[in-house]
Amino acid sequence: MRRLLAPLLLLAAALALRVDWHLAFQQLPLYLSPAVDEALHWDWAQALAAGRGSPEIPYFRAPLYPWWLGFLHRAGLGIAGLRWAGTALGVASLLLLTWLAGRWLGRSAGLAALALAGGCAAWIYYEPQLLLEHGVLFLLLAATTAWLLAGERPPGPCDLAFGLALGLAAITRPNALVLALLALLLIWRMRESRSRRGLRLLWWLGGWLPPLALVAAINGWPGSGVLVASQGGVNLWIGNNPAANGWSAVLPGAGHAWERADAAGWATREAGRPLTAGEESRFYARRAVDWWRTHPGEAARLWGRKIVLLLAPEELGNNTSPAVLAARRPWMAALLPISWWLLLLPGLAGLALGFPRHAALRAWVLGALLLYAASFIPFFITGRFRLPLLPLLALPAADLAAYALPRVWRTVARHLVGRPVPEPAPSRLPLRPARLLLLGLLLAAPVLAWRQVHEEVAGEGGRRGWQSFQLGNAWMRLQQPDSARACFLDALEDAPALPEVRLNLGLLAWRVDPARAESLFRAELAWNPTCAKAWNNLGGLWLEQGEPARAAEAFRLALRLRPDLADAAWNLGLAQTRLGLAALAAGDSASARAVLQEVLSSPYRGAGQRRLATVLTSAGKPATP
Repeated sequence: MRRLLAPLLLLAAALALRVDWHLAFQQLPLYLSPAVDEALHWDWAQALAAGRGSPEIPYFRAPLYPWWLGFLHRAGLGIAGLRWAGTALGVASLLLLTWLAGRWLGRSAGLAALALAGGCAAWIYYEPQLLLEHGVLFLLLAATTAWLLAGERPPGPCDLAFGLALGLAAITRPNALVLALLALLLIWRMRESRSRRGLRLLWWLGGWLPPLALVAAINGWPGSGVLVASQGGVNLWIGNNPAANGWSAVLPGAGHAWERADAAGWATREAGRPLTAGEESRFYARRAVDWWRTHPGEAARLWGRKIVLLLAPEELGNNTSPAVLAARRPWMAALLPISWWLLLLPGLAGLALGFPRHAALRAWVLGALLLYAASFIPFFITGRFRLPLLPLLALPAADLAAYALPRVWRTVARHLVGRPVPEPAPSRLPLRPARLLLLGLLLAAPVLAWRQVHEEVAGEGGRRGWQSFQLGNAWMRLQQPDSARACFLDALEDAPALPEVRLNLGLLAWRVDPARAESLFRAELAWNPTCAKAWNNLGGLWLEQGEPARAAEAFRLALRLRPDLADAAWNLGLAQTRLGLAALAAGDSASARAVLQEVLSSPYRGAGQRRLATVLTSAGKPATP
């Protein structure tokens, strides 16, 4: 029982921190009304739970995760239940990490892993969010466990489990596909006969290929050009373009407020036809590669900056601003800025000093760290992308702690007690000069990285504005206009150039002050002349004010900028309906016929246009073109 006391206390502390943070998160409007990626995951979970299909679902950049959320939602979990499920998955990963460290590195290392990971603020912060990194984190730990078990046994089920974990990780976050290269290398390096290695490879492929083949079949690969996911090309472009800064999801011309439909619309306009998911991804991937070729100096500096951002302690985010949300809990605000370093620095030190107790574990951890980090650096760096690296770093960090702490305690106790204290177990961590030099370089790199970017990324101006904008959107969706307006005004003060803030203030002013709403929509167009939503909103305002011709022209402008903007297509139909009916009422059949001709030749037919065509045709006035 005494042996269980320490792990139980550490686990209780980890659970208390998670529950406290979850309760803090519940107080925010983003909890029930999520934004950006979370909102997309929640929408698709609802669609899948209701049995509604969507052409976009199979092509999502992480196709497994929405299905997992949809399954849980169909089982009766609402959005709060899904968030608690994310926390439960994080705790399961924590327990698996503790067992893994204790099993291969010793009991002391297991306790150290539980303490380090259990108190890691970044791990705790992201757990209740509907973000797919929780799944990758768990699957990488499962793959690590299966790999080490397989190394101790003949080829068989453990190799199958290893391949299955990697395959599921790849259809949760497709960049996990790079770990297949590491798996092949490790199998090849095993000191076994060729036939035994071949059999092990077959077992591994038996687990790895089925989930990939299932998603590829859903995607219609190879005809669609999509093996696992489609949005990689878009993400590559937003991480490598003239406006990119290394950590924001910047799509030139749209900034923070861009939507998936914006990327699809721009690619369609440039290609002159609708593109499949694979074609769209290749379109943007080519733009990124062309930018590298034509701007090699800028590209090299940006890549260097992204490596620096990967090592820096700040939790950067394109979904929310972690530093702002963390202010809800003082302990989270204090721990979050250094939580990445709490595992990164001792993890690097543990690897540099040997991590000697299990050679296969060292090879897997080091290889997985390097390959997985390299797989997302070409895109853009945000704090949550680093989450799957945390458990891998926790293993060498725990090993180092298990080695160093008894020696520190012996030194302290010797001075306090005044007599010799028994030596701890002999170290197998050789402190050779070359390793000490490597340790110094590894630890100096993150410190230098932090000093280089701290002033820029720690400034909360623009990030606070982005967070206020997201909170305002959430209050709008929850039909709390006063709270939404206050957030949007804060966003406008902190970040005047932030897209769509004026747009949303205009929506709030629409009913009470139409003139102010129109001025805000025009102000948004002054900042961003290509904002299709602003033209759509202006058209809606003019339509309500009895100016259908002017409104129709605004809707046409919106559709030229974004051909797939469904609201603009619907609204154009309403405007044309009013124009056509007004012409009929005035006895002007020629004008009514001209409106119908435009309706029938329009690529943006919606319900409004269909209704107009029915009314005009049944009136017996115009003929088809």
